[in-house]
Amino acid sequence: MTARQRALDAVCPSGRLGVELGPLNRPLIRREDGDILYADHRTTDDLRAKYAGHESVIGPDAQPIVEVDLVLEHQSLAEALGPRAPVDYIVASHVMEHIADPLGWLNELAAVLSEGGMIFLAIPDKRFTFDFHRRPSTTADLVGHHIAGARLASPTQVFDYVSRVAEVDPFAVWAGRERDPKPLFEGQLARALADARNVAADGSYYDAHCTVYTPASFLGVFREVIALGLIPFEIARIDPTERNTIEFFVTLRKREAASPAERATATPTLDGRRHDELPEVPVRGLRRRLALALRMLRTGSIRGSEEGRHG
Repeated sequence: MTARQRALDAVCPSGRLGVELGPLNRPLIRREDGDILYADHRTTDDLRAKYAGHESVIGPDAQPIVEVDLVLEHQSLAEALGPRAPVDYIVASHVMEHIADPLGWLNELAAVLSEGGMIFLAIPDKRFTFDFHRRPSTTADLVGHHIAGARLASPTQVFDYVSRVAEVDPFAVWAGRERDPKPLFEGQLARALADARNVAADGSYYDAHCTVYTPASFLGVFREVIALGLIPFEIARIDPTERNTIEFFVTLRKREAASPAERATATPTLDGRRHDELPEVPVRGLRRRLALALRMLRTGSIRGSEEGRHG
């Protein structure tokens, strides 16, 4: 099932009003699917100028950038929507990881969402992206930046991002070949320190993955923040990362009338070995199969001792 098919299944756009954040030229919900408003921080013309050199966005084979209905550069989503709020659903593909304070952001979305409304999120799985070597974000990370009211990536987030990004081939990781990908560029630590200092000095915007997750780590963190009453959602569904892909999908349902404990109890569960650790190395050949069977009997796992140390 494609990301678009999952989004359609989650939000059922026909006859409903929704918002898609940052669709650029690949909206998951199309105009013909229902009453949809596209939101971005830039106007359509600004986006065309920004991506003028990107073949995947402006090239001859690329889909056109959608017409932006709600420009958020100088206003909130609530201000941009005005009397059209509340909406029935919101779609955000590869957006949340760029937000310094995801809890504050989700509360802003909740403010324009009807009770029972859905948020559909597509989120990169750190195990198969350039975030490979980064530790998953914790509840403390999200709570700390929420209490601080972070609006921009912090020096900590910038340093962690720049210092750990790696050159990752997701297909090789799935196949068990690349478990220690090399840094994305030379001098990473020094560059990370310089960038973090610049952000601290002038408070400038830095486009980074501020938070990172696996499907299982996402559930663990958000079960806790829901139980704390920090967001008015429950996790209605999670679709974990499928083989040879790099993203998982989460559907949140606004249930402000329910208690935090009730909403937290509704959190789905996943097998951490499959959805938090690196995938098992595919077995090829009888001798290899026998060796791994013996290892499983001795240790309970077919992973070698050298695996699982990164990320």
